[in-house]
Amino acid sequence: MKKSMRKAKLNKNHMLLKGILQKTRFLRAAAFACVFLLFLGGCAGNTDTADMSDADMDTAGNAGEEANENEGSDTPPGEGWEIVEEENIPQQNAENTPADTETTYLSILGDSISTFDDWIPEGYYDFYPMNGAVADVGQTWWKMLLDDTGMQLCVNGSSSGSTCAGDSTGTADPQHGCSDFRINGLTAADGSIPDVIIVYMGTNDFIKAVPLGDNDGTRAVAEGSIENFSDAYCLILDKLHVRYPDAQIFCCKLMPVGVVGADMTYEPFVNEQGMTIDSYSRQIETIAAAKGYPLIDLENCGMTMENMIQYVSDGVHLNPEGMKLIRDAVEAVIAGN
Repeated sequence: MKKSMRKAKLNKNHMLLKGILQKTRFLRAAAFACVFLLFLGGCAGNTDTADMSDADMDTAGNAGEEANENEGSDTPPGEGWEIVEEENIPQQNAENTPADTETTYLSILGDSISTFDDWIPEGYYDFYPMNGAVADVGQTWWKMLLDDTGMQLCVNGSSSGSTCAGDSTGTADPQHGCSDFRINGLTAADGSIPDVIIVYMGTNDFIKAVPLGDNDGTRAVAEGSIENFSDAYCLILDKLHVRYPDAQIFCCKLMPVGVVGADMTYEPFVNEQGMTIDSYSRQIETIAAAKGYPLIDLENCGMTMENMIQYVSDGVHLNPEGMKLIRDAVEAVIAGN
């Protein structure tokens, strides 16, 4: 998207308003013509009627005022022609009102950070609001994004605990992001498909120490059991492109993950592979660049180890203030595409 969705929406509303104003001018002109013809008809039936003054013509042209200056006429004001009140002139023909068909549908491929009860598909696992500090759906990053941009939710395909890696051919388990089940699940029940897809996954691959892998986005990945993060992430993007060729796809780097240290402040969590989460973010950045997808830098959206306590409830899951950081970072990138 070369312009922001907000600006596109304002432009669309401007064009709609312009069309309404043009139709209104036409209707007013038509009403004036009708009044003038009726006036001529009234004069033809009353040969003793004096010519109308310029003031009377202005009165007829500005429908809504009575013609009180018809002196010398045998025809009482209002008889033989009808005064049309401006307030009764139709301003817009409802049948000709253009329908708003430019809705932008958003789908999300995510994990627990993007879940909320009753807002994800049946069979997926939620985290919020029962287990986190986000009590209202309006506090989630994606709902704030929808409210701010005017996009509509197609499918929030997020499942708590899910990884990118796993069985890519699975048709029932929501815990493998690269699976056919998760990719196909971004289509709504009514058949609506997403115009925008945001991929925000990889945190659980890191926490569960799924091997990082070294696929830089240039190697094709065969379907089957995908055992490393890089291959799984590449396969996700390739399958999204095939399944939703017209959708704009955005990739998210991962927010920091911390653990409480001895001094009761957060320090970087190190997984069983001896890695911190920035290694997985680097891989997402490399793959997204190779495939030409915009990158949303959540790694540097404002949360650090030093201030993490302000934005998370457990070192991973965000509170409402942390959700705002994601919302702001996503909107900034979407607005520029």
